[in-house]
Amino acid sequence: MITKPELQELLQSTETYRVERTTSTNVPQDVPQDVPQDVPQGDTQDDTQGDTQDDTQDDTQGDTQDDTQDDTLDVWIEDKIRENSKITTEELAKLSNKGVATIKRHLAKLPHIKYVGSGYSGHWEITDNK
Repeated sequence: MITKPELQELLQSTETYRVERTTSTNVPQDVPQDVPQDVPQGDTQDDTQGDTQDDTQDDTQGDTQDDTQDDTLDVWIEDKIRENSKITTEELAKLSNKGVATIKRHLAKLPHIKYVGSGYSGHWEITDNK
């Protein structure tokens, strides 16, 4: 049987642990505390400047490439709907190797493509005035 002083000591250590755990420095709780988190590499201005230039260049290239791929997917979706006005977003996702959410997001930004009717018996309509 546990004595009252032992119980108080146990409660005190548990409370201390709880406080330490909830006030630790934004380290995920499943990561050991001795693992460095996002330690910057290099302290010189040249390193920082190079990183900034590389980051900017990568961001610009990535944005341009993503925009081009987005436009390509938009055209592809429109072509598939022209081929089959009863095609579902699930079928479009499967054919394009994209997620259903991605297909729906692209369809939402294409105002000239509308779904008419109920879910099962409806169809897509494309108006030519984009």
